[in-house]
Amino acid sequence: MQSYISLDVNDDEQYCFALEPTLAARALMVEQADRVAREGGLAGRPAVFSRVHVPLCATGRDRGLGEPLLPALTRAAATVHATALEVSFDRFASLRLGGQNHALVLRAPPTAATALRFLGNAIGHAQYAQGLYRPAASRWVAQATVRYLPKALEREIAIEPIVWQAQDFVLIRSARGAQDVVGRWKLAAAE
Repeated sequence: MQSYISLDVNDDEQYCFALEPTLAARALMVEQADRVAREGGLAGRPAVFSRVHVPLCATGRDRGLGEPLLPALTRAAATVHATALEVSFDRFASLRLGGQNHALVLRAPPTAATALRFLGNAIGHAQYAQGLYRPAASRWVAQATVRYLPKALEREIAIEPIVWQAQDFVLIRSARGAQDVVGRWKLAAAE
């Protein structure tokens, strides 16, 4: 899945709706990725700790929108009604990025992946309601990139699940190599 969609207005600025792991979960993700890389003899480089997140859906394009993109995205996010959810990752896989470059990603088990897909779909529908064109997300996979590798893993590697409660979702802006959270929305308490 391509987490970021290039926008028509400013190709240097990209957005992504995502979940941010807790600091403890993020530390476990990085620690486990380092262990897998070390045991597999894979050098590579770790993802920037503060940038480890779980993409939820592609952001809509502003083609034909009569206002800047960011206000439409934030308005769409404010209309999303979803409950807090448990996020879980239980295995590592590799994802081809192009050429000889690969990413080491954490993947979610089916139940967690379904919950993440529902939240992503809710955000996608909210964007569409604001007039944002949203590309199909049929190839979306619940994952988090934690390391960049010079070659692919030979197989998926199961790990002890890394679990946390997601209490909110965020909108991340990426521009010129920098990344910052430009919006945060609370998820309702689970009953």
